[in-house]
Amino acid sequence: MQKAWLMIIGIIVAVFVITFLKKEFSNLKSLPQERERFPYKRKDFLLNTPEREFFESLQPIIPAGYIVFPQVLLSKIIKVSSSRKESFAYWNKINRKTVDFVVFEKQYLKPVIAIEYDGKTHNRKDRQTRDRFVNRALEVVGIEILHIKHQEGIYFQELERKIGELLSSTK
Repeated sequence: MQKAWLMIIGIIVAVFVITFLKKEFSNLKSLPQERERFPYKRKDFLLNTPEREFFESLQPIIPAGYIVFPQVLLSKIIKVSSSRKESFAYWNKINRKTVDFVVFEKQYLKPVIAIEYDGKTHNRKDRQTRDRFVNRALEVVGIEILHIKHQEGIYFQELERKIGELLSSTK
C-alpha cells in the first residue's frame, strides 16, 4: 500500500514537473518577441544649438546645384577599396564616425565637401586622433574638408568664398 502511495505521489510530481517545463519552454520560444527590451527614446534634436545655428546660416551660402546635410555617416560617403579579406576591418574604422555637415552635388547627391564644426570636444586627444583619421580618409577619396572653429560671429562671407573656391576646384 505504501508503495502505491509513493507511486501516485511520484506520478503527480512528474505531471507537475512536465507541466511546468512545458510552460517554461513555450515562454522561451516567445521570449525574443514578447520580452525583448527596447530602452530607446526619440531624441528631441539632431543638432545641438550651436550646430543648428551654424547649419541655418550655412544653408543660404551653399550655391545653387548643391545641398548640405547634417550628421552624415562617413561610411555613407566613402567606401572600402581593398581585398575582401581586409574590407570588414577597414569598413569598421569608418562605420560609426560622422561628419558634421556634407555638401553634395544636388543632381546625384555626390559628396564634395565635408565641414566639421569644431567645438570643445575637438581639443581632446582622442578627438584629434579621430579628426586626423577622418581628414586623411576624405583626402584619399577626393572629398575636400573644412574645419570651422566654434566661435561667436563666424564670418560666413569668408566661408562662402572658401566653399566657392573648393567647389570650382572639384569640377
